[in-house]
Amino acid sequence: MKRPEWLTLRALAWGAYDVASSTYIALVPTFFGLYYVKHVAQGQPGANALWGGVAALSVLLAALLGPLAGALADRPGRPLWVLGVLTYACTLGALLLPVAAAQGAATAALAFLFAQLAYTLATSVYDAQLVHVAERGELGAVSGLGWSLGLVGGMGAILVALTLLQGLTPDQQITALPQIFVAAGLLFGILAVPALRLQARVREQPAAVRAPAMPLLQGVAKTLREWRRHREALRVLVAFFLVNDVVVTIQFFIAIVLSARFDLSVAGLFWLALLFHVIGLPSTVLCGVLADRWGQRRGLFLMSAVLAVAILLLAFGHGAWVPGTAVVLLGLVFGSLQAVFRSLYASLVPSRQAGELFGFNAVAGRLSAAIGPLIFGVASTALGGPTWALVLLLVPLAAGLALLGPGQAGPTRPEPA
Repeated sequence: MKRPEWLTLRALAWGAYDVASSTYIALVPTFFGLYYVKHVAQGQPGANALWGGVAALSVLLAALLGPLAGALADRPGRPLWVLGVLTYACTLGALLLPVAAAQGAATAALAFLFAQLAYTLATSVYDAQLVHVAERGELGAVSGLGWSLGLVGGMGAILVALTLLQGLTPDQQITALPQIFVAAGLLFGILAVPALRLQARVREQPAAVRAPAMPLLQGVAKTLREWRRHREALRVLVAFFLVNDVVVTIQFFIAIVLSARFDLSVAGLFWLALLFHVIGLPSTVLCGVLADRWGQRRGLFLMSAVLAVAILLLAFGHGAWVPGTAVVLLGLVFGSLQAVFRSLYASLVPSRQAGELFGFNAVAGRLSAAIGPLIFGVASTALGGPTWALVLLLVPLAAGLALLGPGQAGPTRPEPA
């Protein structure tokens, strides 16, 4: 069987970092939210709203710093250096979570903010490298490859978590979550070493150039002034802003929703998370390849419809079959939606400004991620549960699809000016 042309050593080296970073994302944001609501902030009024505020602030800060981090990474010889610093900042934050949580809700929130901010900035720098490892017609496939490799890392992390929970009662499982956060930090830090080294070996990097910070800020300001040159990219960003509002809100609250509506234990939630990763592994690659053939926008419409069905099931479904079915549907499209959006945006970005413009991609994604959890947390508290808060998620999902317009192939990447 002939190897696909897009499956290159550079693509595999790039995707290897997803294996490392996904050990953090599979264990910390979702399950720290559950730990925060049920243990750290237990007894405090509006714990869901409080967690929504913490999650919102973490991504709002990332939105503000994303373009600057991207512009710094665009300097010759700097992408991997910036990525490495942010990676190990996230690792340190994850390792500090148990100590911080023992000091109270405010300290726990600060530790999570530090870890999540570093992770979010690191992924925006990492995403920007996509334009350097894939041709325009291969962006969907390579982006999907990265997400799928990341799911492998997530599956490994979840299996480690299940091992740590073995033999514990449901109450003991909640109090054992800090050990899992430490495991996530260690896995991320250890697996990132070979991933970064492999990227350094296959990447051609010009010699590093020292430059003061002011030109970086001026470059970001210039891009903002010349937004009309990137009008189509801006439209895609706004659509991503709205759809990502739904995706990230589900990521922060899914464990809390499943626990509240279906009374699942922590171990049961981890088994569902493992099912999510098993389903997502092949579907993310397949959706990326199909998006290259059929057009990214058509693919995004179809995947969003599946996401809407999963949301309605979580809101109104009853019975033991509902959690598994909803998680299967989420696994089919969760990573695929983000991977295809990433490839569509990459097709619009000049390679010489990749880091900076992906920084603005981070702004759109993180601003939406800030708004979604905050509204969801407040709504679920005010409405006495997550049902109608879930229904509210259909509004930004529909608005994002309306902005994408009728299905068509992604436009050709513009030539650098």
